[in-house]
Amino acid sequence: QIHWPDSTTPIQETMEALDVLIGQGKIRAAGVSNYSVEQTAEARKYLNVASNQVSYSMLNRGIEQELVPFALQHHLGIIAYSPMERGLLTGKYFQGSHLKENDHRNGYFRQFDLPKVQAFLETLTPMAEDKGASLSQLVLRWTTLQPGITIVLAGARDAKQAIANAQSMDIHLSPDELQFINHELAKLQL
Repeated sequence: QIHWPDSTTPIQETMEALDVLIGQGKIRAAGVSNYSVEQTAEARKYLNVASNQVSYSMLNRGIEQELVPFALQHHLGIIAYSPMERGLLTGKYFQGSHLKENDHRNGYFRQFDLPKVQAFLETLTPMAEDKGASLSQLVLRWTTLQPGITIVLAGARDAKQAIANAQSMDIHLSPDELQFINHELAKLQL
């Protein structure tokens, strides 16, 4: 997985190097990360790129406009990182949990209309509770069900969180429930 586009090395050179590694049996497949549609299309001229790892969450859905249709058309996997938006979508920061003064998220969260995010999460809480799930699990499950998303990377601070994240796959969301979530998301207009 090429982590970020490298402005000092041509995409062709990078992809040809990866192709050599595939040919040598050192890797089975190669992907990119944080590549635009244009960069991904360029990379695909030289190598059958398997995936693009990009930031994606309920609050950060920009990839749905161009990257998701491109990925679907070209059978490209999308690995979504930061699905809980650095912890904001867990809801814990609206329930008395506080960030340390030097935590970078203090500034990062300012880009969002926090009262609207809180209200949105409050509308999801009864659904999560009805399913015996946490808000985090509901958010992760919604993310896995979005078109084009093939893998969701969710951080965990300990084994308990990792297990809870994995258990999100056991949650069933009906088409009506997905429609409700998407309708509430549309109200955010972030």
